[in-house]
Amino acid sequence: MSSIVDWNALSLNAAVKELAALLSENLQVRVVLVSCSGEVVELGGTGGQGGGATLFDVFADTRGRWGDESERVTYAQTVRSWFQACQEAEEESGRVVVDSAPGFCAHLYPLRYQGARAAVVCAGFVNSESAAGALESIRAMLPRHVLEAIEEGNGPRVPQLGREDRRWMDRIGERIAQVMTGVLSDEHAPTYEPGAQRFAEMLGGSDAMARLFGQIERVARSNSTILVTGENGTGKELVARAVHRHSRRRDEAFVAVNCAAIPGDLIASELFGHVKGAFSGAHRDRAGLFEAANHGTLLLDEIGDMDPMLQTKLLRVLQEGTFLRVGDNQVRKVDVRVICATNCDLEAMVARGEFRQDLYYRIRVIELKIPALKERGDDIELLARHFLSATAKRHGRGVKRFSESCMTYLRRYKWPGNVRELENEIERLAILSGDEEVIDETWLSRRIVGEVEAAPVVDLKGYNLPEAMALLERQMIVEGLERAGWNKTQAAKDLGISRRNLIRKVAQYALEEDRNA
Repeated sequence: MSSIVDWNALSLNAAVKELAALLSENLQVRVVLVSCSGEVVELGGTGGQGGGATLFDVFADTRGRWGDESERVTYAQTVRSWFQACQEAEEESGRVVVDSAPGFCAHLYPLRYQGARAAVVCAGFVNSESAAGALESIRAMLPRHVLEAIEEGNGPRVPQLGREDRRWMDRIGERIAQVMTGVLSDEHAPTYEPGAQRFAEMLGGSDAMARLFGQIERVARSNSTILVTGENGTGKELVARAVHRHSRRRDEAFVAVNCAAIPGDLIASELFGHVKGAFSGAHRDRAGLFEAANHGTLLLDEIGDMDPMLQTKLLRVLQEGTFLRVGDNQVRKVDVRVICATNCDLEAMVARGEFRQDLYYRIRVIELKIPALKERGDDIELLARHFLSATAKRHGRGVKRFSESCMTYLRRYKWPGNVRELENEIERLAILSGDEEVIDETWLSRRIVGEVEAAPVVDLKGYNLPEAMALLERQMIVEGLERAGWNKTQAAKDLGISRRNLIRKVAQYALEEDRNA
């Protein structure tokens, strides 16, 4: 089994950053690291630095789509051509030339470490000796306003590199790959132990995650509706994105909406759109998210919070692929793969009459259950090291590591907030520890090391019954929130009240203000 490498950490190396910036600033090429696991890491900024914006920068940074429906080119397609070349590169390859539609060139410089494969990529230029044909192909895909700006000399440019420029670029690109390989060979290389797997944007080495990754691969290429279930903070949207990324719709839009975050009277308009005059404030026709996701994937997060009336409309779209905009009588048809996600027990909600039974069976054609972090064994250490490396890079910190005692506390904690809680705690540790290289348990939150002081018993003497009940309620809510690491969904479940009611009580007793005081 090959090692999983934290490629993000490699971009922190001073020599790598300097060499990549040299290419970016002098040749205006885009310099990135691409791995066979699907990561793209910027190494030298965008090619426009020091020489004005380049057309490839605009294309890559906006993840734009060029050309008409039948011939359009996406940045995702370009990146996949790099992935493919990286996978197919021979062991002894020093350089691989890739022609990316609609006419850009890229040079790849492969590197390998204990079976893990990646490549440094210099992209976004054309060869000067064949520039005419390449530029004609690129111009044919451009929107008219961009083409006019270029012809007037006001738009982004396409770097043209001659043979000498490319030879110099190859020497620097190969050197970056050599430096990275040397860093990986060092005893402090930011690698993960054998057995870990990276899948799309997820990382895990446990059997539970290996099963989930396998399930995603098996179901992604179907068009079936999927229900993703799991506790808050487990990464339900990441699973949905992984399904989309491995599906036949990967070049189309992925649209996500949180059904709980939109007021009930607005969500129908948000999903299906509306026509002018449909309600107060509808000053123009507006397409909804189903139309935005046409031919792609739509994630309906927190589906358990959807209004019952809207559930009927959703069922119609899933069964027939048709819907009406709010205030309209024109039936519209879409081709959308719907993924629903929830942390609720929908089966129990059906039994209580809170969720339509027919809709439940319709969205649960395939169910993907995400394990809680406490069920994932050694993934806690794996993820903690990954988040520490990523946070250090994001905040400009040096290389850090955990002490053994600190890691023992992290492994022992139950993580009611799951991966999200772990990521937030690691970011906190990376920042608070300052320039310290080793993070020990003294920096951990009190709830993790078990030092949360017991709340004092409330003295009820002198209070009437309503006042005493309010004091007890406040104390129980504070204790529940502390136990759950201030994860309101988990705290509400433990306290036996609804999340909405808990949020109202937190505001009533000003608990957030007290916590941050």
